[in-house]
Amino acid sequence: MQRKGTILTYQQLVSIENGENDEQLVDLAKECPDIICQYEKFDMKPFVGDRIFVRSTVAKKLAQVQEYLGSVFEKYRLRMVYGYRHPQVQLDYFTRRKKALAGKYPDMSEDELISYTHNFIAVPDVAGHVTGGAVDLTITTPDGDIDMGTKIADFTDEELIQTYAKGVTPTQMENREWLLIMMRSQGFAPFYGEWWHFSYGDKEWACFYNHKKSLYSAVDFQSK
Repeated sequence: MQRKGTILTYQQLVSIENGENDEQLVDLAKECPDIICQYEKFDMKPFVGDRIFVRSTVAKKLAQVQEYLGSVFEKYRLRMVYGYRHPQVQLDYFTRRKKALAGKYPDMSEDELISYTHNFIAVPDVAGHVTGGAVDLTITTPDGDIDMGTKIADFTDEELIQTYAKGVTPTQMENREWLLIMMRSQGFAPFYGEWWHFSYGDKEWACFYNHKKSLYSAVDFQSK
């Protein structure tokens, strides 16, 4: 199992074999109405409109997390801002970031540049969102999101968004670990580079739990 706080590299993930169990993608809001599903980006609108899709098992596991959360604090809810991402969107993100980094680090080789870019935007062939297995989420209340130290999906400080960043308060760390524990209790793997990112069935999950093969691979999905 992955060591606490260690961020998996592209080289580690690319060694995982692609698997696909043909599990369907489902509309998370319909499957789990107690979970708030609302994009903060609009890049998926051409493919799925305003709906957030995940694999059916992922939806069931998220429902279990929400059920537990609600049993502890009645008005607390998971707030989902991203699930499935179309492969073209992932490729566009990666290509743009790689081009920007190439200009900043002209002496890097192509392999070095790919590996380095992966630290910010996952290489498409190992990315989790394109499989429908990865999610970006936080915990919210009627008064707003609980304090995690940064807003969800805010990349302003790339050190502070790491799960075990040194710059967060004890309360913020406690909140991050609470989300982490709840998600891991349902078999999700954390991505320690972003406190809000978890996955099940993708290569990150397989590598985290020492599986040689993923359950899901990239899918070309549209549902307007």
